Amino acid sequence: MASSFGQRLKAARLMAGLSMDALVAKMGNSISKQAISKYENGLMSPDSKVVLGLADALSVKPDFFFSQIDLSLEAVDFRKKAALGKKEIESLKARVKDRLERYFELESFLPDEVPKPPQLSVQPIGSLDDLEAAALKLRDLWHIGREGPIAYVVDLLEQHGIKVLDLEAPEGFDGLSGRAQGDPFIVLNMDAPSDRKRLTALHEFAHLCLSFKPSLTEAEIEKLCHSFGGSFLFPQEVLIKELGTKRSDISLVELRNLKVQFGISMQAIMYRAKQHGIVSEYAHEAFSKTISARGWRKKEPGEYPIKEIPQRFDQLLHRAVSEELISMSKGAYLANKSIDELRQERLLQDAATHS
Repeated sequence: MASSFGQRLKAARLMAGLSMDALVAKMGNSISKQAISKYENGLMSPDSKVVLGLADALSVKPDFFFSQIDLSLEAVDFRKKAALGKKEIESLKARVKDRLERYFELESFLPDEVPKPPQLSVQPIGSLDDLEAAALKLRDLWHIGREGPIAYVVDLLEQHGIKVLDLEAPEGFDGLSGRAQGDPFIVLNMDAPSDRKRLTALHEFAHLCLSFKPSLTEAEIEKLCHSFGGSFLFPQEVLIKELGTKRSDISLVELRNLKVQFGISMQAIMYRAKQHGIVSEYAHEAFSKTISARGWRKKEPGEYPIKEIPQRFDQLLHRAVSEELISMSKGAYLANKSIDELRQERLLQDAATHS
C-alpha cells in the first residue's frame, strides 16, 4: 500500500500533468523512474535532498508531501469531458482535490464562518416552465428580487454554502461540480469571460441542487441545466418586458446592452428569446450564423464589467492570519504561495484599508 508521502507525491505529479518519465527528465535524471515508482508505492523513502528536488520540479512546497488531509471527491461531473484528454482530466481532478483539501483545512480554523449548503425545496423539474418557477423560487429564497440584475453570481453562491474555485485550465474546459465531505463545490475556468463563468456556475448549481423527473434523458437534463442560468439571470417576465412578446429580429446593439446590464451572453439571450417564442427559429438561426461568421462564438463584444472571481477563500485566509489563528507560514502553505507573496498581499490590503 502506498504511504501518505507516496500518495501525495503521485497527486503532485498528476497535478503537474507529468508522467514518471517526464518527472525524471524535469529533475535532470538525478533520480530514476524506478525510484519514483517505489516512492509512490511506499516501498522506499526519499532523503531530504530528493524531497526538495521533487517539490521544486512539481511546483509545490515540501510541506505538501506530508499533509495528513485526504479528501474524497464525490460525483464529480465535467461539463465538457469529451473535450479533454485523460491526462488533462487527471490533472484537473488532482488540482481540485488539492485546492479543496486546503479549503477544508482553512475552514477548520474558522468553523463558525462556514455557511450551510443551500436547501432548495422544489418539485422535480420536468419542463422549461418548471425550471422558470424554480429560478424564481431561488431568487425569493435568497431575497434578491424577481426583476433586477444580479451583480455577482460567484459571490452569491459562496454566501450560500457552495465552494467556488477557479483554475487555469485548457480551453476545452468550462466547469465541473461535485461534492466533498457532502459539501457542494463548483470549479470554473479562470480565463473564461465573466458572462460565461456566470452561466457555467449556474449550470453546475442546477446539477448540484435541482432534482429532475426520472423520465428525462441525460441529454434533456443537460439541456435544462444549460437553461437554468438564463432563467435565473434574466427571468421570463423581464425578458418580455425588455424585448416584447414578438420580434422579427433583435439588433446586436440591443443584445450587447442587455448583456452588459444583466451579465448574460448575447447568445443566451437569443436562445431564451427563441425558447419563449419571441423570435422564430429562422431569426435565431440567422443570428447564430452571424455570430459564427464574426468569430464571436467564444468571445462576444460587450464585456460584462464585473469580474467574477471567487473571494471567500482569500477572505478567510487573511482573517485567520490577522486573528493569529494560523501563522504566516501556515497561511502561505494553504494559499500555495511563498511567505513573501502573502506578506505583500497583506501590505497591499493594509494600504487599501488605510487609504
